[in-house]
Amino acid sequence: MPSSSVPTSETVLIDLVHDLRQYLGNIETSAYCLGLVCDSAPPRVRVYLRTIEQQVARAEGRLSEAGAELGRLRAQRARNSEILALTNSATSAVT
Repeated sequence: MPSSSVPTSETVLIDLVHDLRQYLGNIETSAYCLGLVCDSAPPRVRVYLRTIEQQVARAEGRLSEAGAELGRLRAQRARNSEILALTNSATSAVT
């Protein structure tokens, strides 16, 4: 996804959101698998697994918000670039 038109900081954030989603998916899958084999475990184990699942869900929500904000910023930058290009062409036509 790196491009000369995409700022480095944006690329870092996009990669970070993607990587964190992958890690959270692995954590969620691990918690699910542990839940399958922990039927005879003490009730406290189930509480911990539910806590992990809830925290993963909250983190996924925050990442979705961050991804949406990145999308809005990219769209805004694209609109600003289009306006600048139109302004420049209109100005050059006048001069």
